[in-house]
Amino acid sequence: MTKSLVIARLKYLGLISLTVTFVAYTVIWDESTSSFTFKEDGRSANNPLISAFRIEDHLANILSVKRNRMPKAKWKPYLPEVLERFPAEFSNEFRNPCWYEGAELQCVPYFYQLGACKCGTTDVWDKLIQHPDVLPVAKEPHWWALRRFGYTDTPIHRDLVLEIRNKTGQQDDSSVQWYLNLYRQQAVKQIQQTPTNIFGDASITNLWGLGMYYWEEHFPNETSPPVFLSDLIHAVQPKAKIVVILRDPVDLLWTSYMIGIKNGDRTPEKFEIGTKKYLKEAANCESVHNPLYCAFMCGPEPHYCLGNKIYQGIFYLYLREWVEVFGLENIHVMRLEDWKEDPIGELEGLIKYLELAPLPHQQLASIVGLARKNVNKEAKSKNMTMLPSTRRTAQDFYRPWNKLLAGLLKDQKYTWSY
Repeated sequence: MTKSLVIARLKYLGLISLTVTFVAYTVIWDESTSSFTFKEDGRSANNPLISAFRIEDHLANILSVKRNRMPKAKWKPYLPEVLERFPAEFSNEFRNPCWYEGAELQCVPYFYQLGACKCGTTDVWDKLIQHPDVLPVAKEPHWWALRRFGYTDTPIHRDLVLEIRNKTGQQDDSSVQWYLNLYRQQAVKQIQQTPTNIFGDASITNLWGLGMYYWEEHFPNETSPPVFLSDLIHAVQPKAKIVVILRDPVDLLWTSYMIGIKNGDRTPEKFEIGTKKYLKEAANCESVHNPLYCAFMCGPEPHYCLGNKIYQGIFYLYLREWVEVFGLENIHVMRLEDWKEDPIGELEGLIKYLELAPLPHQQLASIVGLARKNVNKEAKSKNMTMLPSTRRTAQDFYRPWNKLLAGLLKDQKYTWSY
């Protein structure tokens, strides 16, 4: 990207003459070297390992994510299988969203728990379902973001998934009926017996899910996805509770990598090589598309996003879609770091947000005292840490996005202080 193109874009946004401060960064054009310098708090962000992203390109790419949201009326005709199956209103007999189809009661989740791999979602879920009003349904059906588009793998909940597939009588799990049958099997009878009961869907893929994955055939002139999962869920459940669990994206990148340590091929040096590879792949994508496209469109099928490691930590791009639709005041955001520091306070806050009956302190203490779930004990036993150079590289990449996230959530703790 040329100097003139970058400056033109920034001037259009009213942010630059030849020097610009953007999200606490100063970008200065150096005529002698014909390049931009990129500084924050007096520190240069030039980093030899992040050279795949020229800094002027990186800044311009971040600015390019601004867009106008597509009106529902424009995309609604392409999603009748979901929009026409949900009722306009749910029954007031139950706390959980349910409705009758003839004499048969159907129910969908009261809340959606979003996150990324290794953000503590399993541990939070395990503690939350200890509340007497929260039903312990299967945590991650991955219907909205994956199965709805034809994904049939069974990395978790295999027996249940296959049982519901057989009951639904289809070759895959893409129908709304499969999703409804999933919860008829696990929760509907209990809700009929105890109307205060609720259940949730904690599929981590919901964070980066799309309303339409194959949108380009319908909207070929769009340069980024026009319909997000937040749009679709809000269209059928405008009062759904949204819980989000995040962590320092640099630590997320490392712990996601360390999942494979059982294979014996995980080292800090190889992680640095992998980080360079991720950055190069991201740079290649952003040389053609904007970051929004690269974050959500990971391959020919939506399950490719499971391996989209570098973008999974750009929480701003994903969470912005939920905040714009549901409103920040209707979303409960947590950090793994806070959960580890004060699990009782965090669980208490979550219970309050979900409007559940409060629990005595002693009971809360007993719940959080249960063994932590989904901890990579083998990785911990190796006592390995990423190289300082890799951490600096990853921090340089995520820092501007964290600034945007902190602004979106109106809380500076989401910069993770780097």
